[in-house]
Amino acid sequence: VGVYAIIRTQTLLFPSDAPSTVLLVVAGLTMLIGVLGALAQNDIKRILSFHIISQVGYMVMGVALFTVGGIAGAIFYMVHHIPVKTGLFLVGGLLEQRTGTSALDRLGGMRRRAPMIAALFAVPALSIAGIPPFSGFIAKLGLVRAGIESEQYLIVGISLAVSLLTLMSMLKIWTNAFWNEPVAADAPPAGGEHRGAPQVMTASTLAVVLVVVVISLAAGTVWELSTTAAENLSDPARYVSAVLGS
Repeated sequence: VGVYAIIRTQTLLFPSDAPSTVLLVVAGLTMLIGVLGALAQNDIKRILSFHIISQVGYMVMGVALFTVGGIAGAIFYMVHHIPVKTGLFLVGGLLEQRTGTSALDRLGGMRRRAPMIAALFAVPALSIAGIPPFSGFIAKLGLVRAGIESEQYLIVGISLAVSLLTLMSMLKIWTNAFWNEPVAADAPPAGGEHRGAPQVMTASTLAVVLVVVVISLAAGTVWELSTTAAENLSDPARYVSAVLGS
């Protein structure tokens, strides 16, 4: 909602034909601070929370470029990010429901103990890291192309570096929670006895992950709609006329 408000106000009230240096600096710092904060955490929920900060930086980057391609990239990124991050948090809930903890140093071996949860984590994790063919790759590619076309090479470099660090943080969760063996193989789950997740939790998580897959499969259509929206935002006369009248 905050990014939507920024897009609407910047294009309507503060239109510009050139990139905004202030917003580009804010976007770059937001990306870096968010992803570095995520890498420093040992709790899945805290890692994902810091990633919200980092990913918002990508959206602000698109707005700051003040081009149709940049704004389209920001809009596409918003559409992609909502189900991806929702899915990751729901997977974190499934893990905590099953084990009683979301601390990485108290998890392990979940790929064998809960392969369904592992699969549900892998799809949005690969997407948020920008791995093709998922929607996150399309979103970041669109922003990188817009940045190169605007000759804003520094923010492009930062976005690519942050994408790599995002992948590292997702691998950190995968390695510690799903791949490594538990700290004590014969010990009960951290929260006590085994607790299976209610079917509605698993079903809702699966539904959100399927939305991520659908957006990836329909990326071309979603990008076209994003571009159309960006073109309308770049020429606010129609919006002004619709609100104030002729």
